[in-house]
Amino acid sequence: MRLRNVIALFGIAGLVAVPVAVASVSGSAVVESASGGIHWTIPLPNVFGIEVVSQPLAFDATKYADGSVSGHFEYIQKAGGDTLKFDVDVTCMNVYGGNRAKIGGIVTQSSDPTIAVGSYGWFQVFDNGEGANASPDQSSLVGFGNEAANQAFCDSPNLPRFGPWDVHGNARVSTTS
Repeated sequence: MRLRNVIALFGIAGLVAVPVAVASVSGSAVVESASGGIHWTIPLPNVFGIEVVSQPLAFDATKYADGSVSGHFEYIQKAGGDTLKFDVDVTCMNVYGGNRAKIGGIVTQSSDPTIAVGSYGWFQVFDNGEGANASPDQSSLVGFGNEAANQAFCDSPNLPRFGPWDVHGNARVSTTS
């Protein structure tokens, strides 16, 4: 029985991998990408009235020439004595100015009872270069809402409403267009 469950799990994993392989075979080139692992602390006093600690925001998002996207991000936030974790599958992404990525997607896991699985989350990240003389990379907070708000966020070139804040870690944003 146990061996049968293991075989079934490998079969399911294989089916999930098929769309990724098909997308690669289709020949659609990567035109934008963003990845990294970052964390930050927004100390008091701030607009939220509590210290906000992100540890980490890990992300990997890709946009292809045909307009399709793939990727995932995980966000863990500590605020007001609570630790909340979110997993999000990327549904939209755009790069603005060559170094700023706006990434959004559908929430697949949430430990916050006010953010349901099936809602949407988004953020933007700034890649400010590499090396000792580069400014720190930056990020907005992760926002949450519905599918329309998610898509509007990704499609808008607007800067963050709150932030951006300097982060520790590294964000990489690139574009071929």
